[in-house]
Amino acid sequence: MAGTSSSSSWLQLLHLQPLWGGGFLVALCQLSLFYYGLGAVLHWVVPLLGPVQGIQEAPRKPGEVARDAINSIGPIVVKAGIWYIVEQMHAAGISKLYAGPVSSPYQVAYLLLCIVLLDYLHDAWFYWTHRALHWRPLYRWVHWEHHRSTAPSAFTGYAFHVVEALIVFANEVLVCWLFPIHMGLHRIYHIATTVIHEAGHVGYKLSPFTPTVEPCMLIAFTAAVRSSIPFYAAGHVGYELSPFIPTLEGIAALLGCGLRGSPGLNTVQHHDMHHRYPTKHFSLYFTHWDRWMGTLHPKYDAGLFRYFS
Repeated sequence: MAGTSSSSSWLQLLHLQPLWGGGFLVALCQLSLFYYGLGAVLHWVVPLLGPVQGIQEAPRKPGEVARDAINSIGPIVVKAGIWYIVEQMHAAGISKLYAGPVSSPYQVAYLLLCIVLLDYLHDAWFYWTHRALHWRPLYRWVHWEHHRSTAPSAFTGYAFHVVEALIVFANEVLVCWLFPIHMGLHRIYHIATTVIHEAGHVGYKLSPFTPTVEPCMLIAFTAAVRSSIPFYAAGHVGYELSPFIPTLEGIAALLGCGLRGSPGLNTVQHHDMHHRYPTKHFSLYFTHWDRWMGTLHPKYDAGLFRYFS
């Protein structure tokens, strides 16, 4: 009990507790710690743990990593502000958000369904807003900031204009009116999406795969709801993390397709190519929108899974 009390005190001192409902400062501290902590692990620690194979065609320019880390501050503030708005919506009872313990198999199954729905909705929102950001006026004045990095790093994940942040993160408010979402799941899911944004830019290969995020989310969510302890755990990194972006759908692909993954799911290579070919690859989790709309690069399928042969 003493250890638990001490841990809780440290979390409160660092403004990391409660998981949700703590206001803007708590949300900002949670997101900042996760984003910069994860970015440091992906950019500096992972390459030290073993050999990695780069997938980028050009070296990073001096100062790019530091620039992107600094330019991520604005979007992080915007995202934390959106979380605060979501908290106020729940408090005012003007959304489908709910709270309370989660213990029955039915409740857990519903959380899994919510995660899948959020994945597909997030992917659709990202694809179409991303394409809109490539409209010449928006690209010139807004989205160009993100494309300053042609050899991105983990810190490129949120390195974009604050206007783009408002557009990209607006879905975190909109989904609150579509179907019932537990407040704890809303916070944990949208912390976990940071993994996708950062891992999509790492810039090098790490095979055969990394542990999926969402089983960890469910474990952490159950613990957070019962004890109010927030969740902190682990593409722009520049190396291939896995044959799939870590989602529940990725687990199914792993079981059905083995380590080669599925061509229907995104990879680090998918988004890394977008920074080299800005008119291709606008999606986040899946490839179906790029395939249906003709924005998939013709070399993507042919060259992807050579990393896992």
